[in-house]
Amino acid sequence: MTKDNIMNKTTPYCFDTVLYPFKIYVIVNKTPDIIAKYFKEYSGEDVIFTKDDGTNRMDAFTMSVISKDDNDYGALLFFRSKQSMTPGLIAHEASHATKMLFEHIGADMREHEPFEYVLEFIVNNCYKIKTNTI
Repeated sequence: MTKDNIMNKTTPYCFDTVLYPFKIYVIVNKTPDIIAKYFKEYSGEDVIFTKDDGTNRMDAFTMSVISKDDNDYGALLFFRSKQSMTPGLIAHEASHATKMLFEHIGADMREHEPFEYVLEFIVNNCYKIKTNTI
């Protein structure tokens, strides 16, 4: 992928965790409405945002999703812009995504090292998106 494609990307980034049946998706966009084009809710329902749900005011959020392309389960990290992708916010959303993965596979989060490896994987990939080095 060229640097221009990275900066103008209109589809979600997708990262395969390889060891787990769960993908990590990232969207950087001004509005969360684009999410419904690519994903369903974890329950299988359509993704619907309203003015009252607060998503239009957030710099970032994370949600469990199912890909419309291949029905894969995953966590979607949404960031309003690359400027909003601060180290703290990336870590915060990556922590949510890691917990979602572990809940999906029924794993014990008290086993710290596997949790930290997944967290590191997500943070590193978000950083690559932010810095256009993916």
